[in-house]
Amino acid sequence: MNRILACLLLFTAFLHADEFDPKDNTIVLGKRVGLIKPGMTSTDIERAYGKGSLKQQKIPGAEGEEIDGAKLFAGTDRELEIVWDPDNDKKQVVFDIRVMGKAWKFENGLKSGMTVEEVEKINGKPFKIAGFEWDYGGYANFEGGKLEGKVSIRFSPTTENIPEYLSGDKQLSSTDKKLRAAKPLVDEGISVFMK
Repeated sequence: MNRILACLLLFTAFLHADEFDPKDNTIVLGKRVGLIKPGMTSTDIERAYGKGSLKQQKIPGAEGEEIDGAKLFAGTDRELEIVWDPDNDKKQVVFDIRVMGKAWKFENGLKSGMTVEEVEKINGKPFKIAGFEWDYGGYANFEGGKLEGKVSIRFSPTTENIPEYLSGDKQLSSTDKKLRAAKPLVDEGISVFMK
């Protein structure tokens, strides 16, 4: 009986080995970033990746503020910035994850350096982008589509002399010809929402 139970446990572990591979750098929006899943705590992450892999520290936020967080695999091509849920002061529960290292791969093909048109294809429909040259400039607003509520992406124009029409606190359509002429690309540090 014990031998059958041991074989069954081994078989189950083999079937789900990919779920526990600490070298898995796949991001599946709404489900996981590597081994990190929604609702996980700092203790869970350390258990998955090892104690020395997670360093508690303040993470840069909007308008110069700093927020509670940690870095996983700091200084490597697998670096992640993890922001803790500000509404849960009893435990450090993952709120969102900023993908900093180049080793991470989105299952849907999303990555830094993409054009507006490429992101539009992944989203499945047009979206809005905040005007450039201010604190929230270049952030995408996905109201509808496959990326809604799952990621935060910031675009930066790659041409010089941005027309005033594209600057400031306003929303521009991803289909706007003047916007596309500025050739904006996705910045590094895509944030994945884990709540």
